[in-house]
Amino acid sequence: MLLHKSVEFDSRVRREASALAEAGHAVMVLELARVPGGQEVLDGFLRRSCVPPDWVTRRLPSVVYRPLMLLWFVGGLMRARPQIVHAHDAAMLLPGTIGAWLTGARLVYDSHELATSVPYRERWWARFVGALEYAVLPRCVAVITVSDGIAARLRERYHLRITPTVVRNVSALQPSGTGGLRRRLGLARDAPLVLHQGAPAPMRGCDVLVNAVARLDGVHLVFLGDPEPGYSRELLAVIAGHGIGDRVSMLPSVPLAELLAYTAEADVGVSLLQDSCENHRLALPNKLFEYVAAGVPVIVGALPESQRLIAEYGIGWSVCPDDAEGLARALREAIDRRGDASLGLNLARAASELRWPREKWRLTDLYARLDGSDPDGSDP
Repeated sequence: MLLHKSVEFDSRVRREASALAEAGHAVMVLELARVPGGQEVLDGFLRRSCVPPDWVTRRLPSVVYRPLMLLWFVGGLMRARPQIVHAHDAAMLLPGTIGAWLTGARLVYDSHELATSVPYRERWWARFVGALEYAVLPRCVAVITVSDGIAARLRERYHLRITPTVVRNVSALQPSGTGGLRRRLGLARDAPLVLHQGAPAPMRGCDVLVNAVARLDGVHLVFLGDPEPGYSRELLAVIAGHGIGDRVSMLPSVPLAELLAYTAEADVGVSLLQDSCENHRLALPNKLFEYVAAGVPVIVGALPESQRLIAEYGIGWSVCPDDAEGLARALREAIDRRGDASLGLNLARAASELRWPREKWRLTDLYARLDGSDPDGSDP
């Protein structure tokens, strides 16, 4: 597997690598991060660093560093001699393609988003990824993605023979430990608490959420996760502008093993992707499944994939992602329904079905078919 960051904090890649290792595959994650001793075993798989030496990262401009990073990944693949190269997301598709060609391995592409429709990426990147996906995806032995909507779009756009396999970002975590979210915030157990889990960032409705909470007396809001670079100052200005700095907190990310214990202390979780691009409309964010796993009702922006899931299980509310007044009403209803038996039953049913042991078969079954066969089941 190829990853452009650390697998330690990438829950999707970590889940998939562990599931394939548990199924009997020898799994190595080559990652663009420092690994103690250069490599170590994590959750049953081997992780190995593909970071160039310090003199490369510190002294060379990015226009030179990026090609060298590509060479380091390809070199790592050639030393590993894999049978299958599993490229995670668009950044790893080019090194995965070259490495698979040089080693004679088969290529699996795992698209974590609709990479050609992410508005905060540079336009040249979208054009480059679109051309690369157009050339490579039809030749992959398998394509994987995170939602039915993105799977259908990839098949249509690139004229794929079969629809990509959908492996949703269902959480493998379980609430454990003592948590401590309310203790860190100095909140009583009955104080209304709204949670935005994951990195605060533009076009995720963070400013709308602050605006909505400002309309609700006594309600506290916490952003749990490291903000995207440069965004914290902008969000703090919004909070100050509404005069609710005493009711809004920004906390850094916590270790994955502790995350759901924190999540479970909230009264409602919010995932408010704004309708700014096709990727947002077709996404099923990680945080949505983490809220469900922790037994927390959810408020989502009324975008097709998220709205459909919430309606199917009856576990929350959908609102216009730009409507602070409508969001405030939904937050008030969620807080008023704390302890509601029917909502609790719906959340319990969703948590029993939307869990990794039930979801991972989509991945392990795909790899079982790849052992000596094409994705459509025919002999190679």
